[in-house]
Amino acid sequence: MVDPYAAEVVVHTLPTGSGCIAMHTHKCGSDKLPIEPADGRTYTLDLDELPWPEADAR
Repeated sequence: MVDPYAAEVVVHTLPTGSGCIAMHTHKCGSDKLPIEPADGRTYTLDLDELPWPEADAR
């Protein structure tokens, strides 16, 4: 989940039938974030490339 006003990305992991067990929060500008879905692939999200709002809008 991307929250542009908090300038962070929250990754929910360890899914269960009723939700996810763990959450990991990453601040914008913290470089690249590897995301590993359950299918074994790895995606890289570049947190510096996301369209964040202007600093005064946060």
